[in-house]
Amino acid sequence: MPVAIFGDRSCGKTIFLSLLYESQVRYTNSRENSGPGEFRFTTDPSFTSIFGNHRTNLMKGQWADATLKGNMAKYKFKYGYRRFFAVGEKASSRFDIMDFTVYDIAGEDLDILRSIEQYRESISTGTYKGEFNFDSLSTSFQELLKCNVLVFLIDLSKINAEARSERFIEMRNYDVFMATLISAVSKYKSQVYDKDEDKAKIYPVFVLTKFDLLDKEIIKANGWPDTFDDLGNDERGLRAMLKKKADFTKEDYAKEILMKYYKDTMALSKGAAIANVSFDRSAYFFSEIHTEQNEDGEVIPRLRTEKGSHELDYSYDEYKGFIDRFREIAHKMPDEVKEDQEFRGVKG
Repeated sequence: MPVAIFGDRSCGKTIFLSLLYESQVRYTNSRENSGPGEFRFTTDPSFTSIFGNHRTNLMKGQWADATLKGNMAKYKFKYGYRRFFAVGEKASSRFDIMDFTVYDIAGEDLDILRSIEQYRESISTGTYKGEFNFDSLSTSFQELLKCNVLVFLIDLSKINAEARSERFIEMRNYDVFMATLISAVSKYKSQVYDKDEDKAKIYPVFVLTKFDLLDKEIIKANGWPDTFDDLGNDERGLRAMLKKKADFTKEDYAKEILMKYYKDTMALSKGAAIANVSFDRSAYFFSEIHTEQNEDGEVIPRLRTEKGSHELDYSYDEYKGFIDRFREIAHKMPDEVKEDQEFRGVKG
């Protein structure tokens, strides 16, 4: 099941993937990972080496390198979710197995979405085409649009409330860019909808990155919680009907942030329903990695020490929830769609 990760440059894609790998390791080895909800994962040796080294560098206090321009990375994990099995069933089938393929494209390759030139026949005449041309996008980006599972990384460090300041303009540009990205996904999927509704369906996930860098004055001004840790998760379906909704959930918090500071992004995601592309069932998660200063005054990832063991200090429970989310998606998505999207012709 391929997963497309979308986000602007420096929005935290590489750190997100590094912390996802860290969480897979931690979740697999945790005491809580027992019984019918047990989780396992494996990777190809090359991916194990890449992410193992990322994990080592973060533990050493070094940040991961950004994805290079023109590089679309293809990372594969094989997830296993333990399930109940009938008497006499082979032991090897005790897990629901899912191939989790992540396609990550460098932010620089998305610059074409910013350029108004793609909407015009030429700079000199300024003739308006009137319609976005997907052929102007790179082949790798078009491959991303084929994915049903879409992860949008929203950079909270860009939020700024000082109107007409440079940082405020930067936030607005980021908002417009992410809205354009969502609009491109909606348009592409709407063209597929009439041919194959299953392939047009999307399973969107919004990950709000760099919560640790969200301006504390903005949090205070809005009366928001300093942390999302103590907020409940929003129940869906039958469980939501049987359980009283918490006063303020993590999903509520994420939506409030986006609706206040990334209004274009939220509006375009809601408007996608007109094109038979629904973002209404989106999942929301927070990504936060705590930091400290080293002896040279550099900001580095912070470690937690528990009974002599050292671990990265980050929003592990959110990443665990992210992993569990894919168990639900795997059950909903037809097998033929998952297999069709393996993009064997795309080299990582």
